Amino acid sequence: MALLLLAQRAHVRRRRRPPQERVFRARTQFLNLPEEVVMQRYRLHPALIRDLCHLLERDLQPSTGRSHALPVYVKVTAALNFYTSGTFQTPAGDAAGISQASMSRCVTQVTEAIVRRAHRFIRFPRGGVQRRSAVHDFQRLYGFPGTVGAVGCTHVALKPPSDHESRYRNRWRYHSMHMQAVCDAKGTLTHIVAEYPGSVTEEDILAQSSLGHMFQNQGKDEEAWLIGGRCYTQKPWLMTQVENPQSPAELKYNASHAAALSVVSRAFCCLKSRFRCLSRRGGSLQYSPLKVSQIFVACCVLHNMALSHGQEIPAEERDDVSEGEAGEEGSEEAELARSELLRRHFS
Repeated sequence: MALLLLAQRAHVRRRRRPPQERVFRARTQFLNLPEEVVMQRYRLHPALIRDLCHLLERDLQPSTGRSHALPVYVKVTAALNFYTSGTFQTPAGDAAGISQASMSRCVTQVTEAIVRRAHRFIRFPRGGVQRRSAVHDFQRLYGFPGTVGAVGCTHVALKPPSDHESRYRNRWRYHSMHMQAVCDAKGTLTHIVAEYPGSVTEEDILAQSSLGHMFQNQGKDEEAWLIGGRCYTQKPWLMTQVENPQSPAELKYNASHAAALSVVSRAFCCLKSRFRCLSRRGGSLQYSPLKVSQIFVACCVLHNMALSHGQEIPAEERDDVSEGEAGEEGSEEAELARSELLRRHFS
């Protein structure tokens, strides 16, 4: 019996296949691709992607000496591919020579690395010089005085947590995170609040953000305000449109206000058109609310970087993402502030 078992084992060893060397798929570096292909695939210029790789190199450099550890450029382009498409199942993943699981890890690492540097690219104008520059741009481009930013909100669809599903259902009856942003006259995002579920209203997000405290404590020499849509209540530091305008001054005020406010809608359109993972047309993000918020902030940073390099989304390629609702009447102090603005600049 023992001899029979030994003979069977020897036969199995003879039939066992010899070990095969692991084969890695070839990786295509983005710098070797034509500029048109890079722009179409990643929606960013190759020079900007190269700068991004250098910026994140310290965080993304492989910690091991393995010959096939993912280099920085592969991690960055894998994450960019997800941002611009909203899926891991794309030709870019095959070109990078990595699996979907590896792409998912790349998205996490790159997103967290970008978010850690968000304060360098998303900065609200503070101090006299910065505020005067922002006010000058709104006055020059849209004819609306005293404005340092336009505020608005947009929804980013997600798969909601099962234990708090109702909190994430917005007024359009789908689940989302409700993101607030302020942008300057050129569409650069200067302030982000990305932490509230879809059921929270624009007014509540604004009330709980740091903007109110910031403006209420501003000095007389730097007095300025934001402009917002009908979903907001008129405040001394937040100018909304006049309901049922009657006088020529009110009509002129509303026209100038609408022109200036359109910059935040265009910013959201450009953001979601460039990064399809944020658009509902690309489906819902299958991540936790925290991860969705981080992805949104990372895309906002890349949006600002693209604008600083002169890379805008053409009007014909922008998606319409307009969302809003009517607000309430403001306080007496707020109405007086708007009346004074009408008298001094639009009469």
